[in-house]
Amino acid sequence: MTLIPLAVSSASADPVGPIPERPRYVYSIKVTSVHNGAVLYNKQLASCSAGVGGTCSISKSFSVQRTIQLSLGVTRGFVAGQIGFSKATTQTVTAQCNSKPFTKRGQVYRAYPQGIKKRYNIIRKTYVKGKLTKTTTSAGVAFNPQGVSCSLS
Repeated sequence: MTLIPLAVSSASADPVGPIPERPRYVYSIKVTSVHNGAVLYNKQLASCSAGVGGTCSISKSFSVQRTIQLSLGVTRGFVAGQIGFSKATTQTVTAQCNSKPFTKRGQVYRAYPQGIKKRYNIIRKTYVKGKLTKTTTSAGVAFNPQGVSCSLS
C-alpha cells in the first residue's frame, strides 16, 4: 500500500473575512403610568333599552381581549411578566348591571370592558463584545380586563 502525502496549507484563503460577533440584546420594561378602572368605550359588549321610566339589565359573561403591545423583539410572555399581567390573550368577565329609570326617549344602556391600563417603555440595550453600543426605547400600552362598566347614554 502506497501512501500519498496530502498537502495542508496553514494560510487561510477565506474571502469573506472573520465572522463578526453577534449582538446580544438585554430587555427591560419601565411602567410609566397605571390607570385602574380604565373603561374601553370603543369596545361595547352589550346594550339594552326601555321606554321613558322603564329600566333594563345586562347579565351576561363575555370573553374580552387582553392587549399587550410588543416591539423591539420582546415576547408577550416577557412583557406580561414584567408588568404583572397574565400572558393569556382573553379574560372572561361578567356583567351584572341594572339601569336606573330612563329619563328620555332614545337612551341606551351599554356595557363596556373595564380593567387596568398600563403604559410602559420597552428598553433594548445592544451589546457587542461586551460593550454597550446602543439603547433603543419603544412605548407600549396594555389592557387587562377585570370587569364590566355599564352606563346610560
